[in-house]
Amino acid sequence: MKVISAKLNSLTVDEIKALQNGETIKFDFGEVGADCLMLNRIVADGMAVEANQHFTVALDLKITDELRRACVARELVNRIQNRRKDQNYAITDKIEVTLFSASEVFKQAVAENEAYIAGETQAVAIKWAAAADGLEANDADGEAFAFTTVKA
Repeated sequence: MKVISAKLNSLTVDEIKALQNGETIKFDFGEVGADCLMLNRIVADGMAVEANQHFTVALDLKITDELRRACVARELVNRIQNRRKDQNYAITDKIEVTLFSASEVFKQAVAENEAYIAGETQAVAIKWAAAADGLEANDADGEAFAFTTVKA
């Protein structure tokens, strides 16, 4: 068993792939194939991995600050689009968006993605209000904000 264990612990990636494709490992006493082994893939925390005999795909599931701000921006676009729908705006109607938020994450998300937000929502202007008075309270990925839209 020690001989087998030592050999298995020292397998290269190519040798593991060969085992998965039906090849065997040769020892002085005979051969061992995948049918004699239990192959387990250990995936690092924060990763998602899927594989078949031809491809392996690994996704890093860690949410970076930049990715989170992009998510906030996408959710803001969703809220503005829903508001446009509720107000029966035509798809071609240009709008002005007024925002308020105490969240620095939200403010940074808007600043970094302003062109995207404006392009997706037909906004000709995105303005910041000094207070939330008269604005609709909402949330984007846990970041509180208030907003309103008017036709431009």
